[in-house]
Amino acid sequence: MRLGRTIKAQLRFYSLLLILLPLALSLAAFYGVLRTEGLRKAQGEMQAELRHHRFDVERWLGYRLADVVHVSRTDAVRAVDIPAMKRDFHAFLDAHGDFRSLVYVDAAGRTVLDLDMPEGGVDLSDREYFLRARQGQPFISRVLTGRTSGKAIVIFSSPVLNPQGDFAGLVFGAVRIDALLEMVSSLRRTPVDPSFLVDAASGVPLLAPENTPSIPLPSRDAPIDGPTVYRNRDGDEVLGVGLPLKNGEWLLVQERAVADILGDMHRQLLLLLAVSGLTIAALTPFLLRLAQRVTGPIERISAMSERIMAGEYGSVCPGLDAAGMPPELERLYRNFCRMAERIGTHVGELERLTGTDELTGLANRRLLADAGARIVSICRRAGQPCACLMLDLDHFKHINDVHGHATGDEVLRRLAAAIASTVRSSDFAVRMGGEEFAIIAPNTDAPHAMALAERLRRTVERIDLRQAGMPVPVAISVGVAGMTVTPRYGAGPLEDLLAGADHALYRAKQAGRNRVMLWDDADHGVVAEQDAPDGEGRPEGAPRLRGPLSGS
Repeated sequence: MRLGRTIKAQLRFYSLLLILLPLALSLAAFYGVLRTEGLRKAQGEMQAELRHHRFDVERWLGYRLADVVHVSRTDAVRAVDIPAMKRDFHAFLDAHGDFRSLVYVDAAGRTVLDLDMPEGGVDLSDREYFLRARQGQPFISRVLTGRTSGKAIVIFSSPVLNPQGDFAGLVFGAVRIDALLEMVSSLRRTPVDPSFLVDAASGVPLLAPENTPSIPLPSRDAPIDGPTVYRNRDGDEVLGVGLPLKNGEWLLVQERAVADILGDMHRQLLLLLAVSGLTIAALTPFLLRLAQRVTGPIERISAMSERIMAGEYGSVCPGLDAAGMPPELERLYRNFCRMAERIGTHVGELERLTGTDELTGLANRRLLADAGARIVSICRRAGQPCACLMLDLDHFKHINDVHGHATGDEVLRRLAAAIASTVRSSDFAVRMGGEEFAIIAPNTDAPHAMALAERLRRTVERIDLRQAGMPVPVAISVGVAGMTVTPRYGAGPLEDLLAGADHALYRAKQAGRNRVMLWDDADHGVVAEQDAPDGEGRPEGAPRLRGPLSGS
């Protein structure tokens, strides 16, 4: 029988000769080495993800403990002013929905103020959190059962010192374990891979029903010797990974179904690779003759791919004699040329997108390192001045807290529009991150940069934005710095320029916000400022209380 002219027909014929033999070998190899490697890779990905989740959980616990520590240090608590403490406690619980109750315990261990049990004191002197408080230690308890609610809770406690510095009792807040578990569940990477908490001593998930089997995971922070595969509560075979939390009392666990890790496409790919490798080795003598027909065209197409790898996407494809090619190679050549053109178009678009901030449409910090450095370098070589303006929205956190993050995003967009309409086409505006922006102004000395900054400050101050009928005040502080002869800060002129503007911005914030200040590198200080007549604010480093207890 005469074989067809196409490469596909010839390779199909020779491949069918050996397809049955390598099939059995491929299956054995997959279920042996390849299966283990797939599980190890998934295990590494899950461990990396869990480390991020653990950081979020520990930060959540730390914030709750910090809230209680803050309450324990208020004047009302230290002076045992019961009426003031009641008002503060109620305000705290209204503002912190995670806390179920807040209790003050005196130095003898008896409850003095308990909003859940207003009558009579309870002796808590034998509780671990009271003993820790006597030692001056804030403490997070194990999972306990609430006396009044009967629900699982976690106690966050902090010692109280009277104005003379002596131990005067403790304040503790009870957080529902449901709130913690809901937070942990929200960290899930995908809908089928949630993280959850397990009691390290018993291996049973927190709040799990009775007779729930334990999870066979080690409670240590080192990689396990091999992937741990077991049956979960639903009877599915899963890969489990756990990391210790809260000094090893809990385990943060993630499970992933083995069927998802070794999906059908993955198995088919591995099988195809193994079969193809064995088939190619067996067919090498037969394919040598075929290779002689395709070596020339393939080498030319390979040379084209090297030019594409070098970034020459728009190069014209060289002419080839397609008449002597098999039909597949002819189509490959023509399609390759079309793909090269498309790749060039897509790469250009990707380069533009990676340098643009999605929310504001301005350049992002990644692009600043290249474009900003180039602008500063051109000015230095030409002996021209160059200035930097560092902008920061005043009280942006307050806007987010009061009016919502959607309004905060709109403020950022309005500020970006104001910057775009104020600066010159030669100026380079960039969103540094959060509510901070920077402008590199070439061929601009310090006085003109100050004028530009003040013009921009007044433009922003006139932004008319309302939310639910309430005006949203928008103001910025601006730090200005000119390029120096000898950089003092950072690794180069751009870093020096940014550092100077940042110093001036910090001084503007300290001076009350909603103003412009110029950094003088020679005197290491601010030599000029322009501000709004009614500008007012609090220095950046001024202390502030948390939540409703601050009176804000």
